[in-house]
Amino acid sequence: MAGARPGVHALQLEPLRVPETLIRGSKFIKWDEEPTTQTLVTLRVDPLGFFLYWNAPHMEVDILDISSIRDTRTGRYARVPKDPKLREMLGLGGSEPRPEENLLTVVHGPDLVNISFLNFMAVQEDVAKVWTEELFKLAMNILAQNASRNTFLQKTYTRLKLQVNQESRIPVKK
Repeated sequence: MAGARPGVHALQLEPLRVPETLIRGSKFIKWDEEPTTQTLVTLRVDPLGFFLYWNAPHMEVDILDISSIRDTRTGRYARVPKDPKLREMLGLGGSEPRPEENLLTVVHGPDLVNISFLNFMAVQEDVAKVWTEELFKLAMNILAQNASRNTFLQKTYTRLKLQVNQESRIPVKK
């Protein structure tokens, strides 16, 4: 052991790098089982990699903390709507060769027992796979999970900036 070099076997921690495609955003159809709804949304990640957020035209921004993401799924592992009408509206079960490849399911929650699902369908080909892989990398980044106090302050500030309304003001509930 005298000739061993220190730090050779140490884990290399990579800082967060958010891909440009996630920052610019992509078009998805957000669908829910109950009530049976589908909405065209633009899905984005903030440049610092703290939040996944989406908004539909003329609607408020919905925000999900990336640190609460437990899994991301696409293809045959993604959730498929059970309602035949919704499945037909999304174009699943038709003559397309592999429509499941456009599905994206985000599993999130405070722990592995209490989880919720967000379901999206990509409008363009091969977008869901890129989003699945990159979101999972962001969610499982060790440096992001063990951040400093300053990072958490910046995270709170970023959340406030994302929640502004049309007049560029932070909404206050009365």
